[in-house]
Amino acid sequence: MAKKIKNSLPWLTMLAICFLVLCGAGLVLKEIMADTAQPSVTVGNSAPTIGTVILNTSTAITINENTYVTVSGTTTFTDNNGYADVTSATSTLFLNNTTTCGSGSTNPNWCYYISSCATSSCAGLSCTLTCSANVWFVAEPSTASSSYSTKAWQMDITIQDSGGNATTGSSSQELNVASYMSVGTSTEYGTVNPGATSSNITTDATNTGNYHINAELSGVNMQTGGATASIAVGQQKYSTGTIGDWSADGTALTIGATIFDLVLPKPTVTTSNSTDIIYWVINISTSTLPGVYNGTNTFNPIYAAS
Repeated sequence: MAKKIKNSLPWLTMLAICFLVLCGAGLVLKEIMADTAQPSVTVGNSAPTIGTVILNTSTAITINENTYVTVSGTTTFTDNNGYADVTSATSTLFLNNTTTCGSGSTNPNWCYYISSCATSSCAGLSCTLTCSANVWFVAEPSTASSSYSTKAWQMDITIQDSGGNATTGSSSQELNVASYMSVGTSTEYGTVNPGATSSNITTDATNTGNYHINAELSGVNMQTGGATASIAVGQQKYSTGTIGDWSADGTALTIGATIFDLVLPKPTVTTSNSTDIIYWVINISTSTLPGVYNGTNTFNPIYAAS
């Protein structure tokens, strides 16, 4: 029995050694698998992108007489860091014969700066953007008959994100020539006896459009109530200066429109600085019956080439 136990000891020793080796390897493997790594990455600020700019619904711009018209450009922007990453949106609307248009160079004739554009329909990475300017009636036209026929009105929209990345989109449209005129006072001659000529009265004609204009003048026979008597339209005369002699001075008013060359260049300020005075007299024939006579004189602005 002692011999048998003695013979078994080497095997037991070998088994013990193997067990210890395997346990040690397991501990080593376990330790390796338990190690950790600390990854690091810096995410950059992605520059925003801007879509197609649509200016004035893709139609030519037409001004309103003696006031402004609101002109808008729309687009969509996208920022891969989220739409909230875009921190500012500004715009300029300008006649593109000039290279300078901004907050310090605004001018109602050719440059409008929009300090903030409106966002809407924001979701995820994108927003709709609308930039609007009130364009005054003095804005220079750019159509074929104008002085800037080779130019156009351009809108630039610039967006910037929190990282200072800026992107600009642009679009252009023509701005139409518009001929408007305002006549300040009615033509009241007062009381004039048969065979006499009235004193000179005046009406102010003001250019309220965006180009040099002349006028077409016309009228009708003046009549009493019930049209029982009349004064021929040609008894009224007009001029750009005082009418001294009714028979020799001035131009007789006609039923058909007649061009009258006024000095009415394009205004340059929003209160209009282009006004001319029209002088009027009326001669009453000796056979004219007493009464109050009324008529209508028409002042029609027409485009002038210069």
